[in-house]
Amino acid sequence: MGERRSPPTAEHEQPAGRIERSVDRLHGGLAAVVNGGFFRVTVVSTAVFLYLPVVVVAYLSLSPGSQPSIPLDGATLRWYGEVLTDTRFVRSLATSTAVGAVTAVAGTGLGLLAARTIVRGRLPGWVRAGVAMTVAIPLFVPTVVVAVGIGIAAGRVGLGFGLGPVLAGHLYWVLPFSTFLIASRYATLDDGLVEAAHDLGADGPTAFRTVTLPLLWPALVASVLFAFALSFNEFLITFFLAGSGVTTMPLEIYGKVRIGATTFLNAASVLVLLISGAVAAAAASLEPPT
Repeated sequence: MGERRSPPTAEHEQPAGRIERSVDRLHGGLAAVVNGGFFRVTVVSTAVFLYLPVVVVAYLSLSPGSQPSIPLDGATLRWYGEVLTDTRFVRSLATSTAVGAVTAVAGTGLGLLAARTIVRGRLPGWVRAGVAMTVAIPLFVPTVVVAVGIGIAAGRVGLGFGLGPVLAGHLYWVLPFSTFLIASRYATLDDGLVEAAHDLGADGPTAFRTVTLPLLWPALVASVLFAFALSFNEFLITFFLAGSGVTTMPLEIYGKVRIGATTFLNAASVLVLLISGAVAAAAASLEPPT
């Protein structure tokens, strides 16, 4: 009979076995945290912190009086009708929609070019990294600094205040979001598909139009929707650059705040939240943020 070997002890265990056991313990610990009460309390507390103000605003928008109080004396949709028939508010909503649409399309086009340069550009790595850092600057610079800088530049070239500077400011703000959303999709594409198109006789523009662009389409649509939502709700840049000739929806709401139209504001805020939420949800369903 051959010699019987005893099972390996912890001291003689192979490194792969120790790593596997460590990973199992880590998974078990994470599962215990997720299933534990602390995690659930944290999730519930975060949800309450984020959504309770929205629920309160929606509740107060049903007040029959112009100055609501809790609890309400009744419920009415009167103020939603007031919002939709208010000429100034409807005009400002149309302005915000137009500015958002232009910003979304232009921002997505520039974001596509920037993403292509960062991910597929035939440039040295440090140059592409520099392009990415330049595009990302608006994420780190305070919005008020951006607005003041664009205002000074617009004044220097004779534009002053108005629609042009507002569009420039919104475009500057949405560009990094569009660029990195498209770049995240661009990085997952298979280079072999483009090479196969070249082997079949397609030149660069044809391969981009027939192969790359259709594969990027979900990210492009998501970029348009996200950029529109960002521009539609932007206040500070518009406040500094609009002057007296442009009134967007956030500026109109700010004006209503100053005169104390409380219930009107609640109803208007709910409508804006519904529009922005629908656009953001549509964008997230097409291309989840990474």
